[in-house]
Amino acid sequence: MADHIVIVEALTSGTGLRVVEAATRKAARVTFVTRDKARYINDPLRDLLESGRVETYISETRSVEELTVLFEALGTDGAFTLIAPNEQYLLPAATAAEKLGIPFLPTASVRLTQDKHAFRRACEAEDIPAPRSTAAADVEAAVAAAEATGYPVVLKPSIGTGSYGVVSAADEEEVRWHFTEVLAESDGQGGVPLVEEFLIGPVVSAEVLYTGGVPHVLGISDRIMSELPYFMELAIRFPVDLSADAHERIERICADLARLMAYENGPAHIEFALTADGPKVVEFNPRFAGRNVSTMVSAALDWNVFDGVIASYLGEPVDAPEPVGAAAEQALYAKRGGRFEGVAGRELAQRVPGLRDIHITARAGDELPDAKDQRSEYGTLWCTGATADEAGIRAASAAGYLRPVFDER
Repeated sequence: MADHIVIVEALTSGTGLRVVEAATRKAARVTFVTRDKARYINDPLRDLLESGRVETYISETRSVEELTVLFEALGTDGAFTLIAPNEQYLLPAATAAEKLGIPFLPTASVRLTQDKHAFRRACEAEDIPAPRSTAAADVEAAVAAAEATGYPVVLKPSIGTGSYGVVSAADEEEVRWHFTEVLAESDGQGGVPLVEEFLIGPVVSAEVLYTGGVPHVLGISDRIMSELPYFMELAIRFPVDLSADAHERIERICADLARLMAYENGPAHIEFALTADGPKVVEFNPRFAGRNVSTMVSAALDWNVFDGVIASYLGEPVDAPEPVGAAAEQALYAKRGGRFEGVAGRELAQRVPGLRDIHITARAGDELPDAKDQRSEYGTLWCTGATADEAGIRAASAAGYLRPVFDER
């Protein structure tokens, strides 16, 4: 058992405080650091922070200075394992750890996970298959980059999540049409617009636990994407069957990424496009997947994946079982925007076999935009089944009974 685990924030969706709960089973002492406990007011395990099983500190987790002071104080009682499962707080935690010589992901590696352009260049230098990418400061540079890359292309901010500002362009006119919104998203996140090679093929993700830089791939989840020009994730299934060759290539790339990122221990959610030339890496996220994927993996493996996540952070061997079933998630999007009032059709959706949960995230009065990224999502649901196909059609069926109700006044 570990002596002390310090966790800086958690995801406010998906894994949430379950990673903290798992830490209490693996360590004699668990410290949780947050800037505001109210961030977890909707987490089913929110009482854990008041239970006495976890030491909770309130600190500005976006401040390197405050984290440095806190880590130094906590270190007077001995060494601890540091975990930061939310990317928003990863760089401050890494910077503070680096100042104090605490073992953690290097800040240079964190920057690679957060800057898509730097990540693309690093992959290119190490011959890791990834899309070609060019930074474009203005629309003329974007047009020139698109012409050099070849249409269609993808425009995206170099920094950001949730497919915000990510759009395809089939020709020069579309590059010029979409560039303004991509530039606005880039400016808002402190990044730059990118023009990237359009990867043609299915999108999948490897759900990975690393120990000593060695990847243990728990399975592959697929992504059902929206119609172009946007890239909304509509549905996810786990695990999906790929060819032995595809699995082998993905595992090899996962190992190469560990060396590139100096990523020794911990979970990763790594997105790939399965092109005619083989898998190409789109994103490396040094955390477990968000939304319902973590609970879906647990259900499919009949195993508490959070225990495995903590073991991975501690550098312990991962002993995950083979899948005994499958699960699928369906995102709930409002096709057109409006003032959200509620959801109709729950009573029918809840009768679909295998339905495990309907989670409505939008609140009455929220203004939902037209569907083009995750900001138009009003909830999710997920189902289990004997196979990924069965779970997937169950989830799609349940989602078909639901519709958002808008205030038309």
